[in-house]
Amino acid sequence: MKTIWISGLLTLLAGAAGMINAQEIPKFGKVADEELQMTSIPEDPEADAVWLFDRGDIEIISENYGYKLKLKQHGRVKILTEKGKAYADFRIPYWHEDRITSLKAHTVLPDGKKIKLEGKNIHDEQEKNWKYKVFAIPGVEVGAVIEYELEKLSDYVHMLEPWYFQNPEFTRLSQYSVIVLSGFSYDVFFRNTFEIEPEVEDVLKTGINYKLKKYTWTMRNLPPVKEEPYMKTLEDYRAALHFQLIAYKDQYQYIKFIDSWPELVKKQRDYYNKYLNEEAALKELLQGLNLQPLSDPDKIKTLYNYVRENIVTTSRGSKYVETEPGKVLKELKGTGAEKNILLVNLLNIAGFNADPLLLSTRSNGKVWENSPMLDKFNYVLAYVQAGINTYVMDTRDKYCPFGMLPVEDLVETGLLIDEGEGKFIKIPHPRTTNMIYCNTTSELSPEGDLRAASRVRYEGYRAIAARNELAESEEKKFIEEALKESFGEVAIDSFEIQGKEDLEAPLSIVVHYRVPAYAQASGNMLYLSAPILNRYKENPFKREKRYFPVEFPYNIAESEDLTISLPEGFQVMEHPQAVINRQTGKLTFMNSWKQEETTIKLQRQFMRQQLDFPPREYQDLRRFYDSVVQADQGQIVLSRAEAAAEGQEQ
Repeated sequence: MKTIWISGLLTLLAGAAGMINAQEIPKFGKVADEELQMTSIPEDPEADAVWLFDRGDIEIISENYGYKLKLKQHGRVKILTEKGKAYADFRIPYWHEDRITSLKAHTVLPDGKKIKLEGKNIHDEQEKNWKYKVFAIPGVEVGAVIEYELEKLSDYVHMLEPWYFQNPEFTRLSQYSVIVLSGFSYDVFFRNTFEIEPEVEDVLKTGINYKLKKYTWTMRNLPPVKEEPYMKTLEDYRAALHFQLIAYKDQYQYIKFIDSWPELVKKQRDYYNKYLNEEAALKELLQGLNLQPLSDPDKIKTLYNYVRENIVTTSRGSKYVETEPGKVLKELKGTGAEKNILLVNLLNIAGFNADPLLLSTRSNGKVWENSPMLDKFNYVLAYVQAGINTYVMDTRDKYCPFGMLPVEDLVETGLLIDEGEGKFIKIPHPRTTNMIYCNTTSELSPEGDLRAASRVRYEGYRAIAARNELAESEEKKFIEEALKESFGEVAIDSFEIQGKEDLEAPLSIVVHYRVPAYAQASGNMLYLSAPILNRYKENPFKREKRYFPVEFPYNIAESEDLTISLPEGFQVMEHPQAVINRQTGKLTFMNSWKQEETTIKLQRQFMRQQLDFPPREYQDLRRFYDSVVQADQGQIVLSRAEAAAEGQEQ
């Protein structure tokens, strides 16, 4: 982090960068023959596209006795494959109070022909406080170059637009320029990169009788940052630059904004205090709950369960609330954030020391503790201390039991918003097994049809996920979809669900079903894979290399017992070999086969005991999943006994 007065020296960013004159980026529409004839790039031969350049220019301008933020972005992308054509589809987000004042785009074909995006094909969408410009650049084909340019105005000068240097494909050049009127002071935060000196030049602006400084910094030849399985968010790994306004001064005034965590905590606590009060309706509720005979942990659990069960969650919400706790209680509905603030109120009225806890959820990205930025948080939880015990709670998920948090909340830390200076609190990760246990007994007919009965038990986060899926669909459909993942089309004869509403107990499902033509019949032979419910059909880690950690939200365990009764007159000719694959303290996979006179049995176990796998462990992780997929796809071969005997005689 650095603090810079824009009228003085600005030291910003570094990385895989080199100085480049801003004039090297061509004007809109001037595409070089070299770019049109390009078919691949040596730095990334398998790339689907390449960002030829991505440029942003930002400045604070004076307008109508106030200030506005003006952003211009200009990008050019070469399409190299059919898959790369998807980069011509745009959905540009912007805050509902901002304005996009100019937008143009076109495709330049390899022969130089240009196909322009027409205004009638630009569509507007809105989701709550966000608007979107949605369009597809027309005429895109493999070998074409697409180009876009937009301008945007915003009233929010306190937070300059962050700049992300990396894109989903290789980027040859990414460049960002800043021009700010004299007197504005910003903190500058660097993410996933070192610092470099920018190119500095003097510029003159109409209506301003002094020179301004323009700072331009550049990064070149940047590897892609793509969405990967089990990755919290791309923004945690893209080279980026962030600003935060900390002060403004001129000859008449000096205004200081937030530049420390205690200041941020005080500001946010002042906001929450408007919603933290002892309303009569809340006191009346506590009297009705009769908490007095309970221990402190049971009191906290009772209040958590009341809010979770009885107040309908309308949406997750944010770090802000709009509805008073009394109204949330009266209407029995509110956002997750509003429910959590209600819980903080109830806990305080009950005599506990409870406070809001700011959080940045998994998909929102990391909070950097050396960067006091309120905008990095997007949610609020309830925190309470009772004796030596502390509790972090989120009431928004109806099926999340006391002592657990929704998966999106499983991050490293949250910021306590108390009456003091606040502090970072470690978010507890529940020590649950997150087990799925399956027991299946099955019979195979001579024609290859399978009849089976399975008992499936879900625990921990697997139970939370299953209960939420059950709540969103019909029970039979939920079971059918689960079976289809393993067997394709199935016919369910009967089923029973146990523990659906008892969050303290496992969720259990017993189902009887049939799978027609499960085994492939060929003459006197039957060929089938084991009817495993937890089967891995493919490795989720398909890329040969990964430059970022694998981040699992929670550990898992699976145990499966399977018995297959053979058709009368058949015997086992071949079955898969037993597998034992252990990486101590990290990963375990074991299966064992037992052949008896009329049955074949399988015992299978899978455990993942490590949450984060750094890039150096990626290949081992990938090979481990390859071995699991291979084991789960192993074939069983059956033969009629008389045919097998004849074969042995010959």
